[in-house]
Amino acid sequence: MRLCCRIAVLLFGIVTVSGARADDVTDQINEALKAYQNHDTQTAIAALDAASNLMRQSRADGLKKLLPPPPPGWTADAAESTAVSVAMLGGGVTASRVYHNSVQRVEVQLVADSPMLQTVAALIASPLGAIGGMKTVVIGGRRMSYTENDHSYMTLVADKVIVRVEGNADTPDVTLKSFIGVIDFGAIEKQAH
Repeated sequence: MRLCCRIAVLLFGIVTVSGARADDVTDQINEALKAYQNHDTQTAIAALDAASNLMRQSRADGLKKLLPPPPPGWTADAAESTAVSVAMLGGGVTASRVYHNSVQRVEVQLVADSPMLQTVAALIASPLGAIGGMKTVVIGGRRMSYTENDHSYMTLVADKVIVRVEGNADTPDVTLKSFIGVIDFGAIEKQAH
């Protein structure tokens, strides 16, 4: 319970110090603080969970904006984002977009704040990845892992965001590499911090 109070006070302090305008996140943090002061821990926890979920949703929407536009001759589905609370599979935020050109299909996916990050980082850096069909490649100076069975490239940006580019069987490797070339890794790294 003390941890919950510390979190509420810390978040309240950050929002107050930053001069942020009143919004849903601030309202939920204030509700949590008030409930905690009234010894209503259940309401305090629920309000903090709501504030955390709202912040995850905002982060997912920010990642969605970093997905590249469709290249000339391609169409793209609307970008999608999801935010999963810590209670569900450890949490995390995801943004993805599917691109089409005739029979070719490419999906670009960004995953952040996920417990999978450490596993993926270890797999990318480890020779064990080769057992699972992964091989290390360098594209545009960036180290990536390529998995042949799902025709995908994956890398970790700033140790916080997984970037994955996957193509269907009709999508040539050169096309996947061109998609990798238009991803703004600098903007993703900036967003990660």
